Amino acid sequence: MNYLIPFLILITIVVFIHEYGHYYFAKKYGVGITDFSIGFGREIFGWNDKSGTRWKICWIPLGGYVKFFGDRNVFSQSEQQELIDQYNDEDKKKLFILKPLYQRAIIVAAGPLANFLLAILIFTMINLFIGKDMTPAIIDEVQKDSPAFVSGLKKNDKILFIDDRKVESILEVSTFINISTSEQIEFKILRNDQELSVLIKPNLVDATDSLGNPAKKRMIGIKLFVLENEFNRQPLGPSKAIYYSLK
Repeated sequence: MNYLIPFLILITIVVFIHEYGHYYFAKKYGVGITDFSIGFGREIFGWNDKSGTRWKICWIPLGGYVKFFGDRNVFSQSEQQELIDQYNDEDKKKLFILKPLYQRAIIVAAGPLANFLLAILIFTMINLFIGKDMTPAIIDEVQKDSPAFVSGLKKNDKILFIDDRKVESILEVSTFINISTSEQIEFKILRNDQELSVLIKPNLVDATDSLGNPAKKRMIGIKLFVLENEFNRQPLGPSKAIYYSLK
């Protein structure tokens, strides 16, 4: 229950940004808009703007929609023509189905694109003001008889690359291991100022994913070193903040 209100606020923001992407380009290209709804079902409250669009909040907060002028479920060419014939020349200019293909494509794609840009903005702000973790991936412990132990990894080895992916943070190690498609994962490490390459075949361990579903996790049997249990977050400049947001 403690997470319900933050969840509703978050989903409302995401839905609004998504639908506003559709709305913005529809208005830009002269498409008539009758409804801008956050949520589905019965309306809680709403208002009409000067152009006649009904802005409203509805009871079921699991999505939203922008309804275009003349938007109906027509599937055949004849049904579409019947719909078009119902309107005068002025109203036809506002019909989505009569807009050029490139404009319709932009309007449809604008919602997901708006969410993509929102995600970039959020991660950029995090990198700017909170910072990106730059804690080096230094091995603190290698479990006996584990894949890492058998392959020769040792305490104080610094992991530089995993399958040609540069490791810039301790937080990336588990991710890179589990997204690898190789049966044997190549680790490039730094030991006593010397770079070495090691191949490790991870064990598959029963685990659960972020949704609680059964999953297989790849494990190599190492524990990484974090000084005083604190991660090293470094605020980034604007260009680097955007760069890491896009990675």
